[in-house]
Amino acid sequence: MQTKELADFTLKLTYGDLPAAAVNTAKMCIEDILGVALAGSMTPQGKIWRTYFHRFSHGTEAPAWESGFPFLSYQSAAALNAAYGHLMDMDDVHNASITHLGAVTIPTALALGCALHRSGRDVLAAISAGYEIGARVGEAINPSAYHFWHTTAVVGALASAVAAGKLLRLTPEQMCSALGSAGTQAGGLWEFLSDGAMSKPLHTSNATLCGIRSAELAQLGLTGASQILEGSRGLVRALSPEPNLSVLTEDLDAAHLRILQNSFKPYACCRHLHAACNAVEELMEQQHLRPENICFIRDRTYSVAKNTIDCPYPHTPYAGKFSAQYCIAAMLCRGTLMDSVFSVENLTDPVICTLMDKITVELDPDLEAEYQADAKRWTHRLDITLEDGTILTKTVIFPVGDPQNPFSREKCDEKFRAVTAGILPLEQAERICASVWKIEELEDISELLK
Repeated sequence: MQTKELADFTLKLTYGDLPAAAVNTAKMCIEDILGVALAGSMTPQGKIWRTYFHRFSHGTEAPAWESGFPFLSYQSAAALNAAYGHLMDMDDVHNASITHLGAVTIPTALALGCALHRSGRDVLAAISAGYEIGARVGEAINPSAYHFWHTTAVVGALASAVAAGKLLRLTPEQMCSALGSAGTQAGGLWEFLSDGAMSKPLHTSNATLCGIRSAELAQLGLTGASQILEGSRGLVRALSPEPNLSVLTEDLDAAHLRILQNSFKPYACCRHLHAACNAVEELMEQQHLRPENICFIRDRTYSVAKNTIDCPYPHTPYAGKFSAQYCIAAMLCRGTLMDSVFSVENLTDPVICTLMDKITVELDPDLEAEYQADAKRWTHRLDITLEDGTILTKTVIFPVGDPQNPFSREKCDEKFRAVTAGILPLEQAERICASVWKIEELEDISELLK
């Protein structure tokens, strides 16, 4: 009964159970998603989402993470913020499960926490519990499920349901039913990558609403499958040809919380690319590379990365976020991979396009073996051949932001200021950061953004 065991554990997890490192990481996760969501709200896609949810909101319980922080119904705020948070491709990642848990857990926890006037401590516990189930289910289905299924979409409803269930103070039986209802609705396919379509934030928005709905229906008495995870026709077996059911409940205690393994993103692109981008950045600092002096670039990596980011000719700026060829070339030509780099102008720039033609992505058997042995190693090995015949090689196993190469609080604050520049006055940005780092002192989480 692994579904029941997970429901019981996440329901019982309290703020007092959280190690200090987990509390600090949860605060960083909140600050991180707030920043990237604010930035996402200013994009053309953000306007679409804003128009939609402002039109259908009929309440004022929770703030939307956009300029002015207008209050909407908690359901609309959660779903809108979940979309905003996934638009920039700069939200956090849990490597072993290949999931962006912040965008599907924190919008629910903060919005419903506002509506219910829960404390900062309650919200931190709800976030940690949501990350726990999302990461464990992601690990159970991956990497074999990842070819078809966007893990964040699949596990997002479960993470959202747990966060909501804790704040609603469900009974153990109700929490198990909430997971059953969330799991039976889970979905989200990668086909949108084929033409750079806008489905990715739809996945997070829908998952967040699905989790809230499942928890609230469970509170009203709606039952859900009691073994939705491990059952013979349950979620894990349905999605994965090579499931790992044991990971659902092994080492299930506060000392091994999955939120402690979380990664943060300095680049506005797919996390499977970050080791390559980090390698380029380090080589640029060491060698003063010039694009015109480069003859060939070989990017060697593991299979999940190659299958996701080997895109020689991205058709849209958004598709460029999943193209090793574009991201490596753009980093070399622009020196940064903030969201502004992903534009039509850059995608059609002759210098960047010429360099993209010189880049190949290859499956490296040794790096693949390392990944299969340890799913936290998302390694890239770059070989850059120069005009004079020199070959520069750089291997990055754990890029900046991984737990093994972590963000500091200062780095997190720096990222928040960078992504919200032009949206928030610096003084307001600093005030929000300071408030997040004192969130456990709030008796009512609705005070956080006031």
